[in-house]
Formats: sequence, C-alpha cells, structure tokens
Amino acid sequence: MFSEAVCPRSREPARHVTNREAAEEPTMTTRQNTTDPPAVTAPGPSLVAPAVTFVASFVASLILGPILGAGAAPSPFSDADAARDYFADNPTVSQITGLVQFGAAIALGVFTAASLSRMRQLVPNTSAPAIGAVGGSLSAIFLAINGVLQWVLGQADITHDEALVQALHHLYFGAGGPAHVGTLGLLVAGIAWMAISAGALPRWLSVVGVVIASISVVSLITFLTSGAAPLVAIGRFTAMIWIVVTAVLVSRSRRTRTDG
Repeated sequence: MFSEAVCPRSREPARHVTNREAAEEPTMTTRQNTTDPPAVTAPGPSLVAPAVTFVASFVASLILGPILGAGAAPSPFSDADAARDYFADNPTVSQITGLVQFGAAIALGVFTAASLSRMRQLVPNTSAPAIGAVGGSLSAIFLAINGVLQWVLGQADITHDEALVQALHHLYFGAGGPAHVGTLGLLVAGIAWMAISAGALPRWLSVVGVVIASISVVSLITFLTSGAAPLVAIGRFTAMIWIVVTAVLVSRSRRTRTDG
C-alpha cells in the first residue's frame, strides 16, 4: 500500500512537465518560423544564351554570302538588274541566309520573353514591360518575315520576273531593316527604363540604352528617304552589343544574389 501511495505522486510531476512542454512547443515553433530567412526566388532562364544566339545568327547571315562566294547582297536602292542577277545566280545562299535569319528571330523572341519576365519581377507597376514586350515581339516577327522573304527570293521560278524580284527585295529590306530595327529600339527602351527604375544595371549603361533606342526608332525615317539608311545599321549593331552586355550583367548579378 505504501508503494501504491508513493508511485502516483512520483508520476505526477513528470506528467506536469510533459504538459508544459507540449504547451510551449507551438510558441517555440512560431518563434523559429518568424526568424527563418525568406525564401529565395528560383532563378529564371539565362539571358546570355538567347542574346548571343540572336546576335551570332544574324552576323552569320551577313557573312555567309562572301564566305560561299556569292558576295554581299545588293542594296534594294541599287540597279534592279543587279538584284535579279544576284538572286538568280545564288539561290542556295539566299535560302540558307533566310533560314539563319529565321533562327535569329526565334532567339530574339526567347530573349524578349526571358528578359521581360525577369524585369517584370523587379518593376511590376510600370508600363515599360509592356512596351518592351510589344517591341521585342514585333521585332522578332519582322526579322522572321525577312528570313522567309529571302528564302522566297532563292526560288528559281520567280527570279525571271524582274519586277517581282524588285518588289520582294524592297519588302524584305523593309521588314529586316527599319521595321525590325525600329521595333528593336522599343525593346531596348523598355529594358533600359526598367533598369533605371530598379537599379538593375549601371546607370550609364541604361542611359546608353535609351540613346540607342532613340536612334533605332528614328531609323524608321528610312521608309521616307533612303538617306536615313545608315541609321538602320547604327541602331541595329549598337542595340545588339547593348543586349549582349545587358544579358551578361543581369545574369551575373542574379548569380551574386543567389550565392549571397
């Protein structure tokens, strides 16, 4: 009887301690949850790969003619006979060039989607992402049309018609020249403006982007006068260099934040 009287008393403190620990567990868990570091957002797709692919593919399309012995494509503002002879004598070069430029258009579309998705997370309440998306999408579409038209000019059954060749030549220059470059300027402007708002790039690089975008948009004057055609080349190649540099810096800063 003595042991029966003592044993319940010896177990009561143990039960009291267990209940108190159980009551404190939610408080401790809550305190731990409030001190946990915030979750790191999963990184998006790389910007470097599509940017470099876009630029490399377009540059390759320009040097394919000389490498394959066809020479550079004539200007649409030059003699119509020269354009007809070029496409009639080099159908394979025109088809390959069109294919490569179509691939460049796909890479530009991927870069547009990836870059604007990244920037939209940084600056969600501005119209810059929409401007960049419209510009990049239209620019990729115009470059794709340019590639298809070059492929068409490589078909032997149309090169006998000088008027048709000249019309297609002007059309493919307009799509791949001022139309493509002018809308590419909108993409650069959208990214540059978002970078200024979010501080995602060095300020001088963002300002340079705005200047390049302005030149690219002004190149649309080429539709009115061929004298503005040099602006197409200036806007095109400066925009390509800016896009690659921006892609590298944004990807590097993302890795730094993730490692930190």
